[in-house]
Amino acid sequence: MSKIENVIAKLDQVPTLPVVANRVSELINDPKSSSSDIATVLKNDQALTAKILKLVNSPYYGIPTKVTDVQRALSFLGFNTIAQLVLSMSVFSLFPGEGSDVFKLSDFWKHALGVAVISRLIGLEIRHPKPEELFTCGLLHDIGKIVLYEIDRESFITTVKKARENKSSFCDAEAALQIAGHSEVGALVAEKWGLPKVIRNAIFYHHTDSDDTVSNIVRLADSMAIAMGIGKSGNFLAEKALNDSLFETVGLKRSRFDSLRPKIDEEMLKADTFLAGK
Repeated sequence: MSKIENVIAKLDQVPTLPVVANRVSELINDPKSSSSDIATVLKNDQALTAKILKLVNSPYYGIPTKVTDVQRALSFLGFNTIAQLVLSMSVFSLFPGEGSDVFKLSDFWKHALGVAVISRLIGLEIRHPKPEELFTCGLLHDIGKIVLYEIDRESFITTVKKARENKSSFCDAEAALQIAGHSEVGALVAEKWGLPKVIRNAIFYHHTDSDDTVSNIVRLADSMAIAMGIGKSGNFLAEKALNDSLFETVGLKRSRFDSLRPKIDEEMLKADTFLAGK
């Protein structure tokens, strides 16, 4: 059995999403679903509801009055934002722990959060219809890495070390070692979890040229987060090129990067609540 086949065979070890998250994912894909549907589903998981309300009341969303129930949260933020929060927090809950000296989960999640925040800001810049969806896609774009850390830790740590020693990207290290790519593994797990196609595509294509707008936004956000040194996710390139074409794929000028930096820093400070308890 090859290294890649060995990893795929281990995917059954990956925990499944909570029932509530699965149901919410179904609601996202159902055009007939409504806010009352998601409120009803969340009544079955009080712990998750508490986490959602904590985020809703955080500085990141800037709601002027304290929100104490899901229905009220829905009236402020809408169906899609709450649904995306449920999916994000559910995935978070599957991977507790601190990681190791080589791969610290706090650094990993900070990078993921940075990509989420930047993806959403890019969405607002280009007037994307669902910026909250971009946030989730950015947050989960590298989920394949943490899955590999859980099911094939020795190979994963070897990959991180190789990237560090060669000052290369994580993808280059994966290719050199001929192991399963984190994008492919992440997409397979996202499919297993029943996550919406837009999220699966963003996970699969975030290092690849594609015609998918959301994937290109996440790819650009990933590059911007790396350039700003937001967290660490196993990438050790001295500098990841932020070329004009990468910006052009989403309809932005390269010059917007410098002007967006202060806003990104501000939004990251507000978004700290997402990492509380990680």
